[in-house]
Amino acid sequence: MLTRALTVFAALAVFAAAWFGWSWWSAARDDGLARGREREAVLAAASGQLEVLNTIDYRSGAQDVDRWLGVTTGRLGKDLTGDRKVQIDRATTSKTVATAKLKQAAVTELDAGAGTARLMAVLDVRVSTGGGSAAPKVSRLTVDYQRVEDGWKVSAVQAAGS
Repeated sequence: MLTRALTVFAALAVFAAAWFGWSWWSAARDDGLARGREREAVLAAASGQLEVLNTIDYRSGAQDVDRWLGVTTGRLGKDLTGDRKVQIDRATTSKTVATAKLKQAAVTELDAGAGTARLMAVLDVRVSTGGGSAAPKVSRLTVDYQRVEDGWKVSAVQAAGS
């Protein structure tokens, strides 16, 4: 009787070890894990980059626009590079001070192979002009990201419906 119980226990132990081993091996090879890591990398980049793109102070306009250029790529980066002086002059003339804080963001599309992603974001933005009081505004954006050598960067931004 004891021999039979030990045999059953040993068989169950071998079965459990095999099942846990297969589960571990399967999870380690799951591309869902890699997709999750990429999604987290996009969200990590977005948290700071979107705040940078929505921040400018007329007293430090050149540095702020240079920060914009540092977090963008593709067509958006080229457009901002071409409009650099216009953006600085516009902020200086109107004495614009704008700050932003990311409230929420979610990756809606991810193609890790192509190095592209799209996300929806909600930011709290405060803008003042001419030395006036800052007016709060909620900004909803659809943002395209491109993976480049040093991580993910913004390649397009579009206002999303409310």
